[in-house]
Amino acid sequence: MGLPETGFTALSETFSEACLEESSGAVVGFASFQAAASRATAAAFATQDARGQCLEPGAPVLLAEDSGLSLLSKIVGLWDVGAVPLIAPTSASPISAALTDQIDWRWDGERRVLLGEHASRIRPNDPEPAGIIHLTSGSTRAPKLAPRSIKSLLDEAARYRARYGLRAGEHALVAAPIGHSFGFGALLGLAASGATIAVPPVFNARRLARALLAGRYAAVILTAPMARLLAAAARRIDLPAIPGLRLAIAGAGPVSDALSDDFVATFGCPLGRNYGCSETGATFGEAAALPGGVIGRPFDGIRVLSPSGGETAELVLDLGHAVLAATEPPLSVWRSGDNAYRLPDGTIRLLGRRDARLKVNGRSIDGDRLANAARAAPGVTDAIALVLQAPSAPDRDYLVLVCEGDGIAPDQLAATIAGGGGPMPHKIATLKRFPRTAAGKPDHAALGAAMVSGKARRIACPPWIK
Repeated sequence: MGLPETGFTALSETFSEACLEESSGAVVGFASFQAAASRATAAAFATQDARGQCLEPGAPVLLAEDSGLSLLSKIVGLWDVGAVPLIAPTSASPISAALTDQIDWRWDGERRVLLGEHASRIRPNDPEPAGIIHLTSGSTRAPKLAPRSIKSLLDEAARYRARYGLRAGEHALVAAPIGHSFGFGALLGLAASGATIAVPPVFNARRLARALLAGRYAAVILTAPMARLLAAAARRIDLPAIPGLRLAIAGAGPVSDALSDDFVATFGCPLGRNYGCSETGATFGEAAALPGGVIGRPFDGIRVLSPSGGETAELVLDLGHAVLAATEPPLSVWRSGDNAYRLPDGTIRLLGRRDARLKVNGRSIDGDRLANAARAAPGVTDAIALVLQAPSAPDRDYLVLVCEGDGIAPDQLAATIAGGGGPMPHKIATLKRFPRTAAGKPDHAALGAAMVSGKARRIACPPWIK
């Protein structure tokens, strides 16, 4: 096998002061973990070496059907020879099959390595080599490859450490899967701080809730649904909370006010916020709880190019490093596709997707198609589709259609929507006049508030509306 480039060595060195907690509870230093990872990688590729094929620097290797420390071991082993891990979570296995023309090798769990179609191809010198490749979530369209440059990964680790005050020697739990960009970025930040890190292969809400109540971890990395399940599991455990958890970072989705309140009441620690995407890594974050929809301040080194104060516009960022998945040649400017508003204190509030593809409980919905169908109904002057969080289940979404107009006939409106052939809303409401921004556009945040407060009048609905 070949030797790594300097950048890959720097990625491994990010972990040099960290320790890793195994499932047995034993703690190993990274040097020992790395040595074992390198031996396992060499053994896995030995058969191909004997056939005259070897794992070359820059080769993309698909890692599938793996998680936890086993996955991390393969990533570190590949870095040690300068190969690029391409991570496809277990849930993405059908997508993994479609990636065969993108990879040189495939390494499934503990099974042997499989030779890909392009193992002998010659690679050009890349000024921004990829250090890892994730898949995007596919929440707004089909999942695609999201390569991350080595510099962007190193920058993200430093930004986590600075923003969240990560500390050497602290015990941290990464509950979010490291097969996804959010969990992996947070893992890098903890490693750069010299933390002792637990990376369980599966999420067990009762077991992890008991560990948090017992004060075993000072920091936890999780998603909003995980936070909800942990709080619910903790209420069923007859164990008083021992103060120990000082930092909880929730990412990969919105956090409702109700969930934030529930988590702090259960574990005595606020849910900090985190925002980013697979192509860029984390770009915003705060350790403190924030109002729903607010993602806080950009990490150090990231500049907000848009919106400026007092306007609603697409969130556009200068990351300070190239985005490999964005343009050719790669640029540092990233257009997020999210509408946003800059608050007076400099924090950012998200107002939904610009392309009208709404995410409803993981399903992508064409909001424009629904709104356009409603605009054809008598009396409707405008219509907006929104995704709100259900009060009784903060991590469940519902699709709302709000119509502007006077004298709207509910039956005609419902029939027109049904005839449009698009998605069916969970709720329909009307307002005589939409609240609007200074630019004259519908104010999505104010419309959502009108729905929650009851100022928008709910109309008689067809059977699908609950």
